[in-house]
Amino acid sequence: MTKSDQAPLNAFYAPTLLPAFEELTARGVPAGHIEAVFRRSLFELRTPFMRVPLVLSRCFWELALAETGDATIGLAAGRRFLSTLTNGLTYLFDASTSLSSACGYFNRYFPFLNGHFRTEIHNSETAVALRLLDNGSLRAAAATTHYILIGICSLARRKLLASGLERDPVLAVHLVQARPPDPEVYEQAFRAPVHWGQPYAAVLLDPVLFVHPLTPGNHELEQTLVNLLEQAEANSQPTLLEQLCDYLVSDLAEGVSLQSFCLSRHLLERTAARRLKALGWTFSELLDHYRRCLAQDLLQEGRMELEEVSDRLGYSDVQSFSRACLRWFGCGPGIYRSRAVS
Repeated sequence: MTKSDQAPLNAFYAPTLLPAFEELTARGVPAGHIEAVFRRSLFELRTPFMRVPLVLSRCFWELALAETGDATIGLAAGRRFLSTLTNGLTYLFDASTSLSSACGYFNRYFPFLNGHFRTEIHNSETAVALRLLDNGSLRAAAATTHYILIGICSLARRKLLASGLERDPVLAVHLVQARPPDPEVYEQAFRAPVHWGQPYAAVLLDPVLFVHPLTPGNHELEQTLVNLLEQAEANSQPTLLEQLCDYLVSDLAEGVSLQSFCLSRHLLERTAARRLKALGWTFSELLDHYRRCLAQDLLQEGRMELEEVSDRLGYSDVQSFSRACLRWFGCGPGIYRSRAVS
């Protein structure tokens, strides 16, 4: 079993958001606001393979929406994808000898870098669908999905352009969300028809192009990049923040504390608290972030009774959960849920 096939991932590589960082700063969002979300400088966030908790991806896109007031901020940030984002996977996509192998590599390594999603390739006579499937412990924001899909479209088009093929490989884009009032904005951004309310977010690619050998093909470079990604995956050691997120995901409903976390990992509580503080966090802050995001997911789904949601979040009673919702959302959980599902 590979790491990509294992239990939900609770961290992602911060440099995958570099195009989004640039879009926000270009719009006048102070760099300090972005740094405050991650408790890291932008310089640190650009460090190759800098891992951060997945919950902070949600917090970042919330910041992006709040600061810009632009519901399509993920699309705008995604347009910077090719010019800004450089990592082993984008290089490998370019170096692959076919669109089939490029998508295969994407399918293999994308969850390792992204965290929110795993990918699945679904073949039919009319299209090859590269689907995004939930992989992380928290639901991805819509802006995250838009950002990733427009990046995939750009990679596929660049691959075909470099091979001298003028045919557009992107047939359509599938989005889970309901059709918005301004669907043409999305079709212009993706440069393809958009189908709304679909079971999966996906990019539909032209199957004819999967049988074409593409250039530039460089087998040596391709293998070198594969080796680098394999080494990075094998040598990836979870940080204290990642370990804490794994602990919250697995034990939240049973009740969590820094003390029990330290006991399970044979750490001194004082040492763990000091290390966590050096990273800019306290246990209670990280717990509150995760609870708030998970509460949003569960309430928006609308399937659970409030008592069940409260239990899932590890609260001793619904009243404590309700007070937390008032602090997070400015209203009780019932009102928040009715607004979200209406």
